[in-house]
Amino acid sequence: MGLSDLDDEDYPAYTTGQAADLLGVRQAFLRGLDAAGMLVPHRSSGGHRRYSRRQLAFAVRFRALFDDGHTRTAAARILRLEDDLAAARTEIAELRVRLGHATTTDGTTTDATATADDTATRDGGATADGAR
Repeated sequence: MGLSDLDDEDYPAYTTGQAADLLGVRQAFLRGLDAAGMLVPHRSSGGHRRYSRRQLAFAVRFRALFDDGHTRTAAARILRLEDDLAAARTEIAELRVRLGHATTTDGTTTDATATADDTATRDGGATADGAR
């Protein structure tokens, strides 16, 4: 293991005991998630469970939903849907950039070509459609 591995969210750096201590849960909670197939840790060459930072973040989110009264199945489904939504939002933002739109920090969108046209017109140059 090199120092660069510690920067990797997916590097399995934590034993079950370390993970449980960091999260403030019992080891049995993590083993239960593994047994249910909801959080499958990496395995060391000796077969011991090893958790990554990404997996620990999932466990924290899962525990919060479970503590709020959701069943294990419901909590896992909520987390999958939240992750799907986040991925979709990221994809939309990337597509907007590719299409020449930018989203501002307040959530409004600006048309990058319109902004370029405004600047070109003001500076006496041609707009994107060739007009002056």
